[in-house]
Amino acid sequence: MIEPERGVYDFSYLDHAKIMAEKHHLKLVLNWFGHYASGDGTIYANLTGDVYAPMYIVEDEATYPRAVDGNGVVHHNAASYDYEPIIEREIAAFRAFIQHIKQVDSETHTILMIQVENEIAVFGVDRKNPKMWRDHSPAANKRFAEHGFTDDLKFSAWDLSYNWIRRITDAGAEVYPIPFFHNYVGGKIADWMVGGAPGEDVQTYLQNCPRISFIGVNSYFCAEWRPDYSCGRESDATSSELREPLIRYRVGRNLPAITEINSGATPITSRLAYIAVGEFGVPIFAPWALTVSYPESNQPHVLTDGTVANGAFALRDAYSSLGKALPQISYYATTDKLKVFMSRSPGERFSTTEDLNGFPVTVTGENNGQAIVVHPAAHEFLLVGYRVSVSFTDSTFQWPTMQQIRVEKVDWVGDHWKSDGDAEYHVDQTNKRLDVDLDTPQAVVISW
Repeated sequence: MIEPERGVYDFSYLDHAKIMAEKHHLKLVLNWFGHYASGDGTIYANLTGDVYAPMYIVEDEATYPRAVDGNGVVHHNAASYDYEPIIEREIAAFRAFIQHIKQVDSETHTILMIQVENEIAVFGVDRKNPKMWRDHSPAANKRFAEHGFTDDLKFSAWDLSYNWIRRITDAGAEVYPIPFFHNYVGGKIADWMVGGAPGEDVQTYLQNCPRISFIGVNSYFCAEWRPDYSCGRESDATSSELREPLIRYRVGRNLPAITEINSGATPITSRLAYIAVGEFGVPIFAPWALTVSYPESNQPHVLTDGTVANGAFALRDAYSSLGKALPQISYYATTDKLKVFMSRSPGERFSTTEDLNGFPVTVTGENNGQAIVVHPAAHEFLLVGYRVSVSFTDSTFQWPTMQQIRVEKVDWVGDHWKSDGDAEYHVDQTNKRLDVDLDTPQAVVISW
């Protein structure tokens, strides 16, 4: 799209996306796909639309050599990143792309970040086959031997990060230092790797690519995967299972992110949003996608006529409530001043008491209700959530000291709280307890 002919650049779609975003008061995170490794191939999957490199590269195998698998088979749709011509062309195109963004967006900042490539791998989807773990082209074999490698997976991660991604992101940052990030495949194929495809490893990329701000995980939950990677039946992932991929990606300087997640009708996505934002402070949380559901089929968030359906309602509850206090949640994420409350498994009624920075808090919920409770000061709390009740016990909750209690629905606007109406609460003076009801998505500030 950006370079339809060698050295000829077309930014019309980029400009269109920017104009549409600004018209609807949105920001953009753009994806740079000079390489695609979710399916077969990295420069194209087929020649009828799924093409990720210009046709002058696809058609010229002599100038732009292809990767070779462990059986000696040349893959016409997978580039070898151990030859300079293809890397030089991508660097030139990426530099032009970033230069255009700087020219049209350095004042408005509609474009926030760039995802560079997608699910780094050598050949594509056949990740379990050791013959596909690295490029065996003559140039790759020479580099493998010269640097003393014996492990194909370690070579792939080092080679692709140091010789390819580092150079692309360094070139882009020289022009305009907008944040760049990666996304990796969920799961793992080696215990030492943090990444699910040959060519991925969080620690290796953080070390070799200083311009990569963070690396996210594409984490899909499915009870039964079919051979075509579609979901056979719905998952009922527990809260501990939802945390697992984020815990693995908390490596070194990396701030974990969820760059892809289920987009069907299950409550998995809305539950994980609270965990990811509240406990891990993720910079991105992105269901894939809105008009196509995955891994469940035929359950899109948005129908062809533009109406919302399926999992969109649960996602809206999660996003609308988090959006009322997101700066405060992000500030306290990962600290002992914030806790996330939800049922262990979807749909269960729950009642949980946790010590929050020295103060016991009880949250009761049902119908996939959930809450984030923040305790920033001695007698001050922020509650965010829906379909839950939050309870506190303190000697203040009786006459006459109960007159000091402030309970108010709020919305964070700019740099301060804005009142959003009256909150629902009651005081049990006998038990010296304050109960706050969060029936619909909202944020509530309590102080006494």
